[in-house]
Amino acid sequence: MLMGHAAFGQVMTAFAAAPRKATWFTDPEMATLKALVDLILPATDSPAASAADTHYFIDLAIPACASADAQKTFRSGLAAMMRFAGLDPAEQVVQLKARAAADMPLAYDQSFFKILKDYTLCGYFLSEIGATRALAYERVPGGFQGDLPLAANQKAWAI
Repeated sequence: MLMGHAAFGQVMTAFAAAPRKATWFTDPEMATLKALVDLILPATDSPAASAADTHYFIDLAIPACASADAQKTFRSGLAAMMRFAGLDPAEQVVQLKARAAADMPLAYDQSFFKILKDYTLCGYFLSEIGATRALAYERVPGGFQGDLPLAANQKAWAI
């Protein structure tokens, strides 16, 4: 849904620009957003979501690509989580799990967690860090191989 939006190309062009500065969210909202994206995609053998500036991607993509209802849902959901960044990590997990459970039955445009997760994953895996360090990256793809088996614990391919 997000990647098919007409404004997506402009979002990616703006996301590639540096330095990055929030345009839609306030600095306190960005701090909360940074904590949230890092909980969804924490640092493992690849960098955390904030290392890929996923929170800045969300700042660009929500106003450009989300519906008016989704924007309103995201703003109110983020406002409800404003003390999130100051919590200890265990409490952050508890709060985000509770929010996710409450949001799952809701339609996409009414679910803060579904929108957050969607935009976090999209922004991360489209970033240079996500595409080259979390996914296996092949700069110049070879021929088409429709059914390529993966070994246990092998990363998926970013092509």
